[in-house]
Amino acid sequence: MAETEAKARREISLAELGEHNKEDDCWLCFHDLIVALPKDFLEEHPGGPDVITCLAGKDATSDYEDIAHSDTAREWTSKYIIGYKEGADEEAKTKMMPKNSELSDRGGGGGGLGPLLPAVLVVIIAVVSYFIFK
Repeated sequence: MAETEAKARREISLAELGEHNKEDDCWLCFHDLIVALPKDFLEEHPGGPDVITCLAGKDATSDYEDIAHSDTAREWTSKYIIGYKEGADEEAKTKMMPKNSELSDRGGGGGGLGPLLPAVLVVIIAVVSYFIFK
C-alpha cells in the first residue's frame, strides 16, 4: 500500500499548500510531506478540529513534534500523504512520517541545560549567598 501511495505523490509548492487552509480542504506539511486531512478525521481528532485547522495550509512540523505524537498517530498521518514539498530531497517521494525513534536517532534535539543544570544552580546559589551574607 505504501508503494502505491508513494507513486501517486507529487511535488507541491508552498503557494499551493497555502490554498488548502479550510476545515473542508485542509492540507498541512510535516517533515516535507504534504497531507490532506478529511473532515471526518478533523472531527475525530483528540484535540478537536481547531488545533489542526489553525495550521492548515502551512508547514506545521514543529507544532506536530511539540505535541509528541505517538507512533500510532504517525502511522495514521502517513495514510493521508498526498505529496511532498517543493524542493524536498528524493527521500520525500517515498518516505512515511518518521517514528519517534527515528527522530531521536538524528541527535538534533534534547540535551539543553540538562547536564549543566546542577552547575548553574550552584553558581546562582553562590552569587545570591555572597550578596546576602556580604
